[in-house]
Amino acid sequence: MDTHARTVKWSKGISEMDVLSLAEKEIVCNKVAKQLFVICVTIATLILIAIIAGMFEYPWLLDYMTDTENTVNQNLSTAHSQAGRAGGTMASLPRMLPVLAAMLIPTMAVFYIIKKPLLKRETRTFVEKKLAADSSTEDVLTSVYWAFSNQEYMSNDAFTKDIMNYIEDNKANWNPNGFAVNAHKVCIVYEAFITGSEQLRINEHIVDITDLDEDNRIDGVFQTDIKFELSAENRRYFTNVELLRKIHNQLANKIVDGLDSFEGLEYVETINTVPVYRVMIGD
Repeated sequence: MDTHARTVKWSKGISEMDVLSLAEKEIVCNKVAKQLFVICVTIATLILIAIIAGMFEYPWLLDYMTDTENTVNQNLSTAHSQAGRAGGTMASLPRMLPVLAAMLIPTMAVFYIIKKPLLKRETRTFVEKKLAADSSTEDVLTSVYWAFSNQEYMSNDAFTKDIMNYIEDNKANWNPNGFAVNAHKVCIVYEAFITGSEQLRINEHIVDITDLDEDNRIDGVFQTDIKFELSAENRRYFTNVELLRKIHNQLANKIVDGLDSFEGLEYVETINTVPVYRVMIGD
């Protein structure tokens, strides 16, 4: 099994690993694989030592191991070709099987019992280190293609499905559970054309209230910047799907035809530990 196939198999069913990219999952799986190798070799060695010690304590065990060695040597000594040696090994297998079982069964049992806990532990450690290193001062969500609409999404799964179906490139670029912003709160600013303050949602504010002066009304609407704050559901960081879905829903009642193409979030500044991002919208 190659590294990629092992990573896909081991990460399946472990929700903690959903926030990681495939490359990050491979790092975690490789580290756990090394730990499992050391643990399994240690267990097999301890079992072998116990068998050797038992040979001094129990004469029947010494006799059995001696007979097994003699049988193996006899079967191999009569073989004069590669096929013969293979046949000799197979003939010796019934004698060797109890010893192999005594070593392999406990070792494999420990392997399967501790593999998932080790993966979860190493994933948590990896996530903690990544969060500590992430300053949340870069543009985010710049590799996903999306167009805002009047439809609101209550489900992350439904939103992800539509993003994946929006354009073929999203199937490779979109990791819904990946890290977006390492902060429990964000401030989002976006430009909108509104008829008045009645279009604002309860958590929205006009950046410059003079934009709504009647003298600034053009063709019945005001062009203005609107800001709002969002809180992460896990109270630590935003995933890609949570952040973009909430932004999409926030803008859903202010979409203008021709100005609906999402182009990412541009980092602006950080105010009182809350990062500020501007929604980049194109035609």
